[in-house]
Amino acid sequence: MTGMFKLSKTSSLPLHTQLLNELRHAILSGRLKPHDRLPGEFELVEQLGISRTTIQKAWDAAEDEGLIYRVPAKGTYVAAPQQGPQASRSVGFLVPQFLYTFDGDLLDGAEKVLRQHGYRLLFAQTERRVEEENRLLHTMCQEGVVGFLLWPVSDPEEKRILSGENCRVPIVLLDRPIPGVALPCVTSRNYEGGMQIMTHLLELGHRRIAFLAWPHLNLWPIAERFRAYQDAMRGAGLAPMAEPLYIGVPSTEASNYRRLAQSAQEDVQKLAALLSQPDRPTALFAMNDLVAMLALQAARRAGVRVPEDLSIAGFDNLEMTEHVTPPLTTVAQDVRLMGAEAARRLLALIAGEPVQEVFTLLPTRLIVRESTGPAPKGGV
Repeated sequence: MTGMFKLSKTSSLPLHTQLLNELRHAILSGRLKPHDRLPGEFELVEQLGISRTTIQKAWDAAEDEGLIYRVPAKGTYVAAPQQGPQASRSVGFLVPQFLYTFDGDLLDGAEKVLRQHGYRLLFAQTERRVEEENRLLHTMCQEGVVGFLLWPVSDPEEKRILSGENCRVPIVLLDRPIPGVALPCVTSRNYEGGMQIMTHLLELGHRRIAFLAWPHLNLWPIAERFRAYQDAMRGAGLAPMAEPLYIGVPSTEASNYRRLAQSAQEDVQKLAALLSQPDRPTALFAMNDLVAMLALQAARRAGVRVPEDLSIAGFDNLEMTEHVTPPLTTVAQDVRLMGAEAARRLLALIAGEPVQEVFTLLPTRLIVRESTGPAPKGGV
């Protein structure tokens, strides 16, 4: 069982939260089976380099969820799946990966609502693979969940099994719809958020504004942000880019900034070369905060000052955006509310209420920090 749990000390998620979710995933993936004995606390301290307090906090939460049981003087064991009435009060919660506070806030918002209504939540990561998403949907259906909250994997080429003979339960999507699949979805007003950023940049006098993205325009939230960019430019009498400036990183790297920065170095260098040109953009609207931080890196490499020579804005308001240099202007999504609203919609469907509308759109909020400023003279 050595190496069963992998924690990241550079992640913004608390270590006990990471350990709890590693345990959940190991159980749902079948790597841990009912009544398997878990490593002892001192063994985990040595393996993972964390404190006993961290382990105890994670295991206390796992015991509350019914994931484990303890036998005095013998050890801690994986609990068997619950049967009977309690099993029918379980909801599956699937996300591509679980690395940032965005993911944790989504889970926290949903879990509080479900717990208030007597439901327990079964959490798992789909590892950004539709195949694993399908397997977990099937497995949880077999175990008797009454509904799913699903943050879907981005892979339009793969076949999905969202319903069928083995799984006729309600599903509510988080953050983004699936093209061609009519399921209720709770997400943010991405178009409005994009307009908030663009209005801010235009009011600062910027006219050469570029949209920066990795190749994910098939994702509805990103497509909406790009649509806002184009509409705002046209509304100001300016010519928008027909296509974004792309930073071509694979989706498997998209949620870990350290790996993202390593894999994107060639693209960062290309962006730095563009920013070194006299006719460079005076402002960049990045599809999200991770891409905005790559832009900050490219600007430093090009010797371009932010915000004096170039303004940069992101989207999401990840916790780290307050602590980069300069602190990042961005748009905040209410992620806890997104999780909570998705849970409320799912509970209504479980109770037999018909689907009233496909989308539930939540407000966004512009947060102005030090990465944006007036357009440079002569650069408009």
